[in-house]
Amino acid sequence: MEDHDDAGLAGTYTRLDRIYVLAIVFALGLTAYLAIEPTQRWLLLLLAGLSALGTDAVVRGHPKAHFHNLDDTVLFLLVPALFTLSLGLFLEEVATGHWTIAAGALSVFPYWAILKAEYDSVDRAAANFQSTRLILNVATYVVAFLFFAAIYDFELSVVAASFAAGMVAVLLGIEVLREEAMDNFKTATHALAIGILLAQAAWVTHFLPLEGAAAAVFLLLAFYLSTGIMHNYLAGRLNARTGSEFAAVAVAGLAIVIVSQALT
Repeated sequence: MEDHDDAGLAGTYTRLDRIYVLAIVFALGLTAYLAIEPTQRWLLLLLAGLSALGTDAVVRGHPKAHFHNLDDTVLFLLVPALFTLSLGLFLEEVATGHWTIAAGALSVFPYWAILKAEYDSVDRAAANFQSTRLILNVATYVVAFLFFAAIYDFELSVVAASFAAGMVAVLLGIEVLREEAMDNFKTATHALAIGILLAQAAWVTHFLPLEGAAAAVFLLLAFYLSTGIMHNYLAGRLNARTGSEFAAVAVAGLAIVIVSQALT
């Protein structure tokens, strides 16, 4: 029995080492994408694809994993792949000169944290499952902000920006809602409702005096409220108290957006 446990422990270390390697490869790939001029967008797409494949290999290697079909791990791949795309697009706009090298190198840390959290989230009975979900939820909202900021940085049309915001909200909403352990179809259906709301919110921002970061924060607030309310509804925790808490967050967030916009 002791030999079996030691072998299992050794196997776990081997799988965790794979996460370190993937994080380093990610950082090197992102650094190359940021440093090469002119910008090679295909390189970022390739890196996102490799990120998804690497995450698939990591979660399938978990001792408690029971994945047999190709689509069994799809819900685990969204945040790592979208983090790759959003961070690359965001840093492409804000990082210049030697800062591109530093930004690419430092990306190893958040990517490692996301990949490790995806690995740990396979076992829902684990003692650290809630802390793992917290890391993934925080990463989801960070990715959402980076994508929303990129949408306004690239000055897309009203239709394109609304569609992009809606699609991002659908994919990231799936990550938040998968905590409820519904089947993939139900998770995607509820996430689609969130995406429709975000697409409408993005449409509205084009008719409001909001630009750049302020508009991205407005969409992030809308995404947080819609996912939070939906999550609590599915968990059976949506009541007057939680509703008032979300209302307070909405009022405070809108106040921050309005004040920040007035000061610029």
